[in-house]
Amino acid sequence: MNEITMRVLDMSTVLRPSNAYALVLEEIGPAKRKLALIIGAHEAHCIKIARIRYKTPRPLTHEMMSSVLKQGNLKIKKALIYDVTEGIYSSWLYVVCPDGTEYKVDSRTTDAICMSFYMNFPILVSEDLLNREMLRNISDDGSTYTLSVNSVSIDMLQKAMDDAVKAEDYERASELRDEIKRREKDREDD
Repeated sequence: MNEITMRVLDMSTVLRPSNAYALVLEEIGPAKRKLALIIGAHEAHCIKIARIRYKTPRPLTHEMMSSVLKQGNLKIKKALIYDVTEGIYSSWLYVVCPDGTEYKVDSRTTDAICMSFYMNFPILVSEDLLNREMLRNISDDGSTYTLSVNSVSIDMLQKAMDDAVKAEDYERASELRDEIKRREKDREDD
């Protein structure tokens, strides 16, 4: 599996629902492919604090975990974003022990990104996932783009379907309805 190194490019301030943000990662390299993760307000706040290395009066969870790992002489080699299901991205942290052994830990992608700011390790994404989920139809100024349907939750699909109906875009509304039904059926089958 090919792994592509990413960096945090930007984060929107408002997105529907209003307590959600779009965290945009960009490929480091000539292709500059982009990946958007829809995250909550708390996660966005933590990433903003970590990104500017703001010193809080007391350590936040990511700062504390970084300290624990450093004190234990454990290093994080990399974070790998490897999957997305209903808008939720999954990641592994690859940890290196003092004796050189490595293991991987399941991680929320936003936690991995926060930790990368504190511990200075790369964020990678599997190339298959990036090719499937990358932003498309990006406007010249970067203000509008198309997300993959896998990148959003059922709630957001429902809101988009309602908006499509209000705009009388019935073809789009039916596509969104079908995706919602497919996901609900998949849940029932599990």
